[in-house]
Amino acid sequence: MMQEKQKFIYYANNSYIMAKKRNIWLSEVYNLLERRAMSSTEISYKLKERFRNTPHARKVTLVLKGISDDFILLNKVSGQGAFSMRDSNDNYKVALWGLKTKDYDDAYPYNCLE
Repeated sequence: MMQEKQKFIYYANNSYIMAKKRNIWLSEVYNLLERRAMSSTEISYKLKERFRNTPHARKVTLVLKGISDDFILLNKVSGQGAFSMRDSNDNYKVALWGLKTKDYDDAYPYNCLE
């Protein structure tokens, strides 16, 4: 019989977030997205400032897609290819994330409208 993986609850600004132990960074993402919407690449870089083992942008996207109660994919925005193996003029699309309960500006830096 397989044991069910244990889940942990993290409290972030009057909201409970269910997360697996390896995704302890979710409450920090929730706090970041309260101020402005961010791309998965930006989220990954911001998490590196606070956590030792941080997820790459692709994992951020996959985890946030699985939590539909709090997070929403707002758009796909152009990312600069300078950090990739591609030509520096090459652009690619990255996910822009926000909270379902917030409204954001349509242009960068996608600040929260309140």
